[in-house]
Amino acid sequence: MGKPMVMGRRTFESLGGPLPGRRHIVLTRSPAWSAEGAEVARDKAQALALAGDVPEIAVVGGTEIFALFLPEADRVELTEVHFDAQGDTFMPSFDPDQWTETWREDHSAGDGHPAFSFVRLERRR
Repeated sequence: MGKPMVMGRRTFESLGGPLPGRRHIVLTRSPAWSAEGAEVARDKAQALALAGDVPEIAVVGGTEIFALFLPEADRVELTEVHFDAQGDTFMPSFDPDQWTETWREDHSAGDGHPAFSFVRLERRR
């Protein structure tokens, strides 16, 4: 909450609309794309400029956006869903020489959802 979020167009569209309490900076190559509640950036530098001088930016997806920002990330807040599902988009593996798990909170399956874990990874310096 309260942090600017950077995401790709498809990720924004999958939300079904802007989430309350945060800015939505959408990085897209589509020159004519716009949406209510979205600030549009055409490249990484423009997305960072739109975010402004803030202590933290949340990069929320998709795959290309993660890959673009990951080299500069200090921390990853990850949700691991313990469910074997078919999919076409995958989070990259995190090299244990570069990242350390510093926190984990496990949740059991229930109420129609699979088991999941919240995980924090911090970059080794």
